[in-house]
Parts: sequence; C-alpha cells; structure tokens
Amino acid sequence: MAVREKKPHLKLVVSNPTLIQDAPVSSHPPSSKPTFTTKVQKRGISLYEMNIQDPFHKLECDLILEVERDDGETTVVCHFPSILNESHKLLDEDETLYGIIMLQFQMNVLEQLFLFCTTHEASQSTIYMDDDQAEGFGILQDFLIYCDETLTENGEKTEMLIPTDQESFTKWQNFMEKTNLTIEKDLWREQRSNRAIRHYLKSRAHS
Repeated sequence: MAVREKKPHLKLVVSNPTLIQDAPVSSHPPSSKPTFTTKVQKRGISLYEMNIQDPFHKLECDLILEVERDDGETTVVCHFPSILNESHKLLDEDETLYGIIMLQFQMNVLEQLFLFCTTHEASQSTIYMDDDQAEGFGILQDFLIYCDETLTENGEKTEMLIPTDQESFTKWQNFMEKTNLTIEKDLWREQRSNRAIRHYLKSRAHS
C-alpha cells in the first residue's frame, strides 16, 4: 500500500497590524453556524451529484459520486471539483480570514461525504482531486489510508483513500469540533487588532 509523503497541514497565520480604533466585539461567539445546504440528486443507477452551498460566504461545490460494490465491499468514488467562490467582500479583505472560512467549508463538505457513505453503507471513499487542490486539503492527511498521483481520463489527479466506517466518522466529527472551537477562539482573540475579522464577526452576528 503506497502512501505518499505527507504534506504539511494548512497553516493559518494571523497578522497583527497596528491597533485600530474601532471598538472590539465584546460578546461571545454565537452557537449557531451560518447556513449550510446540501442537495443530492440521482443521475444514474449508481451515480449521484451532491451540491453543497454556504450562502453566507458565497461558497459552492458539486461532487460527482459513484457507488461501487465489489465482493461485498462498498466504496464511494468522489470526483472533487474546485470550490466555487463568488467572492465575499469581507473575506477578500484578509487572507487569513479567507483561509479560515475555506477550511471550515472543506470540513463541512467532507462531513457530507461521510454522511453519504453512511447512507449507502460504504466502508471507504476514493477521492480524486487536482494536485494543486489536494495540497490545500491538509485536513485529510491524518485520515488517509492511501495517497498517490494517478492518471485518469481527466488527466493527472491525486487519488486518496479514506475509511468511512462509523469509527472513522466519529473521529472526523471530533476533529471538526476541536478545530472549530480553536478557530472561534482565535477569531475572537484576533478581532481586537484585525479590522477585517472584527467586521466579519459583527456581520455574522447580525446575519
């Protein structure tokens, strides 16, 4: 089983510009998350299309999913396209903030993939991404069984295999919870010196 050398996780470095006079947001982060929607449509006997949207941040992606069954084992093959970004003014103001929101969106997308696999009783999922895109999905590294470059009918792709059994899903949910808590703490700490983050938290609180 070949596992390519692991690449570093996505690192989010928050800059600390000169303190700005705008009053910091003093309330605690809201418990509710921005709207996140998922729609699955069947396109063939074992072919599905999953549309995932985050309207608040204007992010969207479509996953093409194939359910394959062989010798009693079910695998979901996921063709992962680029995430569409219609450009959110607040996110465009700060590279760190943009990276954080993209990371959260990626985690939500992968959670939906896990749920799809659970619905179809699939024990694993094979994911195909462009090499450049795979670089940004460092969040997957600790969950990979296999990772290597492969040639497909759509050109060279990064092929990744992850387990999607209940134990792995629970591990993923725990990872998401811890990561989101860390992100929220970082945002509310950095908003005192980062105007873009401060404006983002205010807009999110009133959404």
